[in-house]
This record gives sequence, C-alpha cells and structure tokens, in this order.
Amino acid sequence: MSEQAPDPGSPPVTTLTELESVLDGAALLGLELDTRYRVLAATLEPTPDRYPWRSGVGGVEVVDRRVQVLVAPVSTILGSLRRRVPTDEGGRTEVYTFSDEQLVDVVSAFDGAPVATPLFGQPEPRPGTWAPEWSLEGRSTAGDGVTHTFTVSVRHDDDAGELALDLFVRFDEVHVKDPFGTELFASAPPDPLDLGTG
Repeated sequence: MSEQAPDPGSPPVTTLTELESVLDGAALLGLELDTRYRVLAATLEPTPDRYPWRSGVGGVEVVDRRVQVLVAPVSTILGSLRRRVPTDEGGRTEVYTFSDEQLVDVVSAFDGAPVATPLFGQPEPRPGTWAPEWSLEGRSTAGDGVTHTFTVSVRHDDDAGELALDLFVRFDEVHVKDPFGTELFASAPPDPLDLGTG
C-alpha cells in the first residue's frame, strides 16, 4: 500500500519545536536584517528527509526545498564572526567586525554550511562567550521583540582555518515561507493581555 501524500491544506508543523526539527542540519543560504521593520530573514534549505511540506499546489511534489524564516520584531541582535588560525603555538582566534548590511556577504563565505541546533529558546550569550568582543551588536529601545530567541551557528573549514559565525536575535513572531511566498508556518503573536497569571 503506497503512502499517501500529506494534505497541503493542513500544515504538518505547528510548534517551534517541530520547526526546529525541520531545520536541524539545514543549509544556511542567506541572512538579511531589515532595520527599518526590524525583521531578520534567514534563507535555509532543509535536508530532504526533514522537509515536511512534500506537496504543493495540486499535490505536485516540491523540488525547491528552500524556505525563508522571518523573525520580527527584532529587539536584540548579537553576532560573532571569527576564524581559528593554526600557528606553531597551537592557534589563535581572529575576530572580524561587520555591519548588518554585510550579513549577505558574511553568509556567502560559509558556502551553504549546515546550521547547528538548538535554534530556538537559547539564552542570550554573555559577553566573551563567543569571542572577546561582538562582531555585530544592535539593541532596540522598544518594549516588544522579547518573547523568543533564535540562534544561528555555522562553521566552515578552508585552507585558512575554521571560520565560525554565531548570530543571536530576540523576537516575538516567526513566519516561514516557501520560494513563492506561500506561508508554511506562523507562530501566534504574544497576547498583550496574557500576563502569565492564569
């Protein structure tokens, strides 16, 4: 008996835990930060065995597995870009600073490296955890964007040593879209009346 294709009308991913399972080991293809609207967009390609949205319009099997993960509003962004360079004494770490406009170029240096999990729910890294100083730091004075956290970590080895990128953001809502803009997942925005007393 053949396995029935999932119904595209009923989304197979309903929680951040399920979304994290889908994105575990996904290739990081891009990162962009829109500072005006406080949106971080991460373009990822899940592995074939973890991609749950197998059928699209008309039940046609999906060929392009790329998804865009949009988190907003971002209240905090912390980044660390560094390279471990081998030396006769064992090695040294070089830290590189970059701006939010350079995120696209930074990610391209990782050549689609897989992201490490956990992605969601990690605490804010303390100063000095990733490197002596931040490569990128931004904080909003607005009162929103504090409900969830998203941490992207990738590594890439080349002839010059290991290049590492860690990026942390704090936000309220997440949306996942396919290359055609179809929404595949959306988290509910926090309820301003829910004070957690119930």
